[in-house]
Amino acid sequence: MRACIPIAFKPEGGGQYFLQAFRAHLEAAGHSVTARVADRYDVLFTNHWLVPLRAILRGIRHNPHLRIVQRIDGSATDYGRFGDADQRQHEVNALADLTIFQSRYCRWSTREKFPVIAQDGPVIHNPVDLRRFTPEGPTMDPIGGPAATRVVAVSWSTNPKKGAASVYEVARRHPEVAFYLCGRFPDAPALPNLHALGVLDRDRLPVVLRSCHALLTFSENEACPNHVLEALAAGLPILYADSGATREVVADCGLDVTIATFGRRLDQLASDWAAWTARSRQRAIEQFDPEVIFARYITEIEAARARPPRVPDRTRFVWALGGPAAAWWLGRRRWDEVGPRAEAAL
Repeated sequence: MRACIPIAFKPEGGGQYFLQAFRAHLEAAGHSVTARVADRYDVLFTNHWLVPLRAILRGIRHNPHLRIVQRIDGSATDYGRFGDADQRQHEVNALADLTIFQSRYCRWSTREKFPVIAQDGPVIHNPVDLRRFTPEGPTMDPIGGPAATRVVAVSWSTNPKKGAASVYEVARRHPEVAFYLCGRFPDAPALPNLHALGVLDRDRLPVVLRSCHALLTFSENEACPNHVLEALAAGLPILYADSGATREVVADCGLDVTIATFGRRLDQLASDWAAWTARSRQRAIEQFDPEVIFARYITEIEAARARPPRVPDRTRFVWALGGPAAAWWLGRRRWDEVGPRAEAAL
């Protein structure tokens, strides 16, 4: 396979680390990978709305027989992002030969709740780095003196739907618990039990995770929350708001929680930390192993390569020859069919 992943890596967000790891896995398996749309390849891989339709059409002009694979990360509107991102990923999906969803919730939310994805496809959960995120390894000394329980919250984004305000309120109500904030929490209040550690690199974050007893997340509408996967791999049970795909990912390795029930739920975990740790780690190994996940991606892509293109080569090549005008026409026409339904779902 010769693949093109025309997305420049940025050290931010779980999707970027997925693409970096997937690219490395493809190359290790003997496949060639380029980031240049104008190169020669037979598979163009894009992530939700990151590669615009114009770039896809340019790729078709250079490689008329390619297959287009689109990995869906949920609806931008579902995340609380109100721009043209959903329109952009809908436009690309009009040409996709294979659509991969990160969770069952992701497939439902983008095809029914906010109907921006027309094509169906397999559900493949995200992988987690099982060698980096482990229960064993260096830990950190408690900050502000020893605490009976240490809870960690992780977020790269400052989107209100990540639930930071709820974490702060839980910290106010439970001064006996130490809360470590990893990531971007610019509005964190000055509480003696709330410790903002800032954005951590991929070596430091596992140290903090394994130094805690549980992960707390009030994030809403997540398609497949990577911070939850990393916590599971580090052996942490998850206290989570029952929203999006989090329950689907966590299964029996955590408990749903609200601000009011946090204390009771934490006591349930504290009754047997060792059992929760073992179960969380085992779920990460069995369900989110990168070797298994990436092998499924390759299997699905190879099957798509063996099928006729969903849109005939000649048709999409004619569109591609139209350049920017065709991109505008195709995207506008396709979005006009679905956009009103998506807006009505708000």
